[in-house]
Parts: sequence; C-alpha cells; structure tokens
Amino acid sequence: MLHRGPVEVTGYWLQLVVAAGIATLGLVLGSTAVVIGAMLVAPLMGPILSLGMGLAVGSPFLVLRSGVRVVLSITVVVAFSAAITRLLPFHEMNAEIAARTTPTALDLATAVFCAVAGVYAAMRPSSDVATTAAGTSIGISLVPPLCVTGYGAGTASWSVAYGAGLLFSTNFVAIVTVGMAAFAAAGFARVDVAVLERTEAEETGDARLTRAAARRLSALFAFKGGPWLRLLMPLVLLAAVFVPLRRGLDEVAWQIGARARVRDAIAALPGRVVESRVRVERGDVGLDIFLLGSRDDAESAKRALSTAIAPVVRGDVRIDIHAVPDADDFEALEQSLHKPAPPVPIMAPTPAPEKPATLDVVAAIGAAVEARWPSDAAGWPLAIDVRRSGDLLEARVVHLGAPLDAAARETIGKAVGQDLEEEVVIFSAAIAAITLQPTAADSAWIAPAITGIELSRRTLSVRVCLTMPDAPTGRKAEPAKDATLRATLLGWVGDHPRVDRLVGPWAVRFVEGECAE
Repeated sequence: MLHRGPVEVTGYWLQLVVAAGIATLGLVLGSTAVVIGAMLVAPLMGPILSLGMGLAVGSPFLVLRSGVRVVLSITVVVAFSAAITRLLPFHEMNAEIAARTTPTALDLATAVFCAVAGVYAAMRPSSDVATTAAGTSIGISLVPPLCVTGYGAGTASWSVAYGAGLLFSTNFVAIVTVGMAAFAAAGFARVDVAVLERTEAEETGDARLTRAAARRLSALFAFKGGPWLRLLMPLVLLAAVFVPLRRGLDEVAWQIGARARVRDAIAALPGRVVESRVRVERGDVGLDIFLLGSRDDAESAKRALSTAIAPVVRGDVRIDIHAVPDADDFEALEQSLHKPAPPVPIMAPTPAPEKPATLDVVAAIGAAVEARWPSDAAGWPLAIDVRRSGDLLEARVVHLGAPLDAAARETIGKAVGQDLEEEVVIFSAAIAAITLQPTAADSAWIAPAITGIELSRRTLSVRVCLTMPDAPTGRKAEPAKDATLRATLLGWVGDHPRVDRLVGPWAVRFVEGECAE
C-alpha cells in the first residue's frame, strides 16, 4: 500500500474516470447491469483501505497519500458526473437514482459486513479472493452514490445530492473504521513504519511539502495518546453519520407501518374499492380512492378511514373518495333511459381548498414545476391547481400521460420548494393516454375514465373522444347493458365543453387537438 509507481497512478485515474462515466450513464438510463459494471471497474476501495491501514499502523505518509487521493477522487467523480448530467437532453428521476438518496442505519450495517470482506480480500493473495473482491465492490457501493451526488449538483436537486453524499459517507466510514480495527488486530501495527517510509521517500522523491506534513503528522501520532487519537478520528465520523441514518431508519419503519395500517383500513371498507392510490411520506398520508357506491357511501368511508389511520399519522391527512355507480345505480339508469332529463353526474364534489394560494405563488409554482417536469415521460403540465394546507403548498399537476411515481414527485417538490423557500408537495393528476374500452362486465375502466373526464374539464386543450355504436332504430331494442352503458357515459360527459361523439366500438380516449375517427 505504501509503494506507488507511475503505472499504478495512471491506471487508477483511468479506471476511476471510466467507472464514473459508466455509472452516470447507467444511473440515468436506469440500468442496474450497467451500474454493477461500474462498481467492478471502480478502484476507489483501494485508497480507502490504505487510509485505514495508515491509521492502524500510524503511518503519516500512508494517511496523507491515501487521504489526498480519496479527496481528489471524490472531487473528480462528482465534477465529471455533474458535467455529463448537464450535457444530457433530459433529467428524469428513476428508481436507480432514487434508491441511493435515502440511506438508513441498515445501509451502515451492510457496509460494515462488506468492509470486513474487503479487508479480507486486501490481506490475502489476489488469486485466492477474486470472487470476494468482486462481491465486495458490488455490495459496498462507492462510485454510484458519488455519481448521484454529481447528478444532483448538475440538476440543482440538492436533496438528491445530500442523500447520495450521506450514503457514500456511510460506506467510507465503515471501510475506514473496520479496516483500521482489522489491520491492527492482524498485527500490522508491529511493522517498522519509519524504515519503510524512509525507503519509499528516497525511491519516489516525495515533495518537500509532503515530507513536512508527514513530519508534523508523525509527531502527532507519536505522542502518548496517538493510538487513541487515530482510533477517535473514524469513530467521530461514524457518530456523525449515524444520527441522520437513524432518523432515516425511523422514517422507513414508520412508512411501512403506516402503509400497512392504511391497506388494512381500505380492506375493511364495506363497499367495493375499484382503485386506491396511497402516498405516505414525511409524516403525511394522502389517499385517492374510487369506491363503488353512492355519495353517502363515500362520506361514510371517508369518516371510517380518518378514524382508522389517525393513530399512525404524524402530519397532514388528505383523503379523496370518489363514488362510482354500483349495480343498483346501473339499474336506476336503465329505468330512466326514456326520461327527458339526462342522468346527473355522479362525481363527488371536489373539497374546497383550506386556504387559497395567492396569484403570485401560483404563478411561481407553475413556472418552477414546468421547468423541472419530465414531459417526455409524463406529458406536459396542462393545468396546475395550488392550495395551501397548513405550512404546505400542495400543487396538483394535471397532465396527459403516465402518472409520476413517488420518488419523482418528491424530487420535483423539493426542488420547487427550494426555489420558493417553502415546503411544496406535488400531486400527479394523470389523464390516461391510452384508449379505454368500457364494458358492463368489467369495471376496471371506470376509475381512469371518470378521472380523465373530470381532470380534462380543468384544461383548455384536452378533448374527450367518446366512441359508441349507433343505437338500434325501429322496433329493435338495444340490450339493457349497452343502453345503461350509453346513458352512464353520456351522463358523465354531461356539459363537458370539449366532447366529440364518434361511431364505432365502445371506447373513451383523451387527446390534445381533434379526435380522429
């Protein structure tokens, strides 16, 4: 570890830059295989283990060299990843990036075990431990978290950069601490460090500044409390990272318990739940539920859910229950087919905001959200509804495309919150960008159809393309199920300002522009 030749230096920096490039592109593409390849190429484990050895044997040269190399490596990887990120045409949060932004105390425990394997690989001939070294490189991730930190810096997502930086610090501290203890226990402290350092300095011709710094550090290590000082250095770092990691573990444990409580509460509802969407994060709980039944059933279910999940909620609760017709409602519609009055839309009214946000805040949030919205994956924001709920600003983004997952919404919310210096929560109100095929036998189409119809009213460009077969003429009567389905769909679109009725197989589509036949 003490010897360092020019070939080793060149190979190290070449491997590090290549690993950073592979990891950054693998993370952006969401490819686990590519990220694992970067872990195998990355040589960053070497100088970190050397730092642990330097602290174990009290070698100032090894501590200085390894410490400087680690700091320079971190700087190079973060800067290189940030530069690549800035050059990319898109910046979308995905599972690979999000997985490295929320470390917990369990990550520290994992890093400790991987560090033991890494130390073992360092103390045995390379031919004996090739598999161990490869597994350690994969298990204790070093370069990918630094690349996520660079991604966060390149996209100004500082919460992402902080989380990934904390994960790297966790792994770094675990390697140094375990390495120092293991090397000392293995007897390396009995090595004559002074002779080896002097020989190495003569062969490599270290700079005068390095020698002066090494002499000062040597005097610090040589005094009576030197061994305790060397032990204290990694332990202080370990204590510093453990506090946020413990908070992260508590948060994860709460989220798992809260989700289980919410799922049990939904399962206990007397009515049939067609679809449910649950958001549990930072002490808040948000529910969107589509329930077969009447408005009274929806109100009763809302009260039951509020009571059931109240013990686990730390912050705000938002429960939106939408009533959709059950079998009895279909029969009532069938009986009223020949009445002149159209069926009344069955959507429950949207609750009024607790406190309206000012126009300036709405405009600021709209501009900030549009600047960061992943339009390639989720479609362009068509409308943004903002309301203030306590200390939170809630922004519900209506868009035509796939709904955003929780990680992407949290990242956008944090970035917008930093711009406005407020806490912002983003909700994805997605209008289905696929063709829905209504049938009386299958109710899976009901929730996305109602959601799309109601959300499209808030936009200025989304049209409802309602395709239905021609109703029979003359004495031939339309089947009851088809007649009920026709009346239900016409009742939902009601006075919608942008509806095109087409002839063909049953279908509901949402488009920007004109509806094609």
